[in-house]
Amino acid sequence: MEQQFRAWLRYSLVFGFYISPTPNACKKSAQATSLSRTNHGFTCSLQRLKKLYLYVLLPWLCVLYVNGLASRKSISGTVLSWTVAMVDFSSQALSNIVMAAEGIWRQQQHETFLRLLHEIEFSLRLRLRLDIKLDVFLPRVRQLLRFQLWLSAICVLIFVYNFIKWQYIGYFWYSIWFAIAMRLRLIQLLIYVCVLRHYMRCLCLKLQQLVAYRMAPSQQLLDVNYEKLQTLAYLLAIKDIYDLLYKAFELLNAFAGWSLFSIIFCYMLDYGCTLYWALLSWEGYLERRNYYVACFWWLLPMTIIIWHLCYLCHNCKQLDRLIASMLCRIIVVNSSQSMCAYRMLLQQFSTQLQLQCIEVTARNFFTLNIRLIMSIFTCIATYLVIIIQFLNI
Repeated sequence: MEQQFRAWLRYSLVFGFYISPTPNACKKSAQATSLSRTNHGFTCSLQRLKKLYLYVLLPWLCVLYVNGLASRKSISGTVLSWTVAMVDFSSQALSNIVMAAEGIWRQQQHETFLRLLHEIEFSLRLRLRLDIKLDVFLPRVRQLLRFQLWLSAICVLIFVYNFIKWQYIGYFWYSIWFAIAMRLRLIQLLIYVCVLRHYMRCLCLKLQQLVAYRMAPSQQLLDVNYEKLQTLAYLLAIKDIYDLLYKAFELLNAFAGWSLFSIIFCYMLDYGCTLYWALLSWEGYLERRNYYVACFWWLLPMTIIIWHLCYLCHNCKQLDRLIASMLCRIIVVNSSQSMCAYRMLLQQFSTQLQLQCIEVTARNFFTLNIRLIMSIFTCIATYLVIIIQFLNI
């Protein structure tokens, strides 16, 4: 799984999402052969160029933002729309600067996260003897990735076709890079959460077998090794894998928390602005009354990505609570010395799950779940009511 991610992440360097760290071999190239030193030197030079590109990307985004502000002037009678568009454009530029900054200064956390995914997969296979069915899961992930990319591309093209005929297009062409980068960043994080949810489901499957054995030992299946399932080492392996999953979510919050906060906040503004202009078109304030048709194609992929991401995060939290509830149902009747250690570890694990919770947060400003979608709609509705009041003045 890690190798597939690294193959996909090569293209994200263009937007500054990820850069692979300098390999340790570059630091030890003096001890290598002449041919190896040449290869290591080329690799190190390539890494320096990649890092230099990220450092150049930050000022370039700032220049693009300032150039957009300086090039677009307000038109008489559209001061409010121009102000709203400027605020939306500024939030998009800030989001891209935050994403590029995370790519530079959160590089190590991102790399550790990718290694943790490999370690979790390795532990599930070797320590729990579990078939995680990557041959079935990977095609689904690729299908999800293609669906999100093609949906975004097709909807943006339809929107541009309708929008380009409009007389005043504001900061659209200056913000097109910002909009594409934000959507690709959300799709990247969507795939990450999808993989973590799959690993949590695999862990729940093994834990369900353990709970079934402890609660109903007479109902045993032939294809399950219950002799190993009841051992202390097996429960310890489950606990260690859960700890890896919890650490992976913490790292995800660390290297992507600010970008999640800025993108979702920016999408709230973008949603409000687009609906505001759609209402103006519907009421006849704009020359083109069918502007709301173009708005639909702009909002559709944005809505699907946000909803899917919040749904996956909510599902991960539900799986975490399911693991906690299953541990509380495990009953140990035997009072032998080995079972005392087993019972102690079980109690410690259950207490740990009661005190901590797996969730995806935007730097603790908000948690990504189904409730967040309702909060977003409430904020957008409030924003639209305030903006519409100015039309009646």
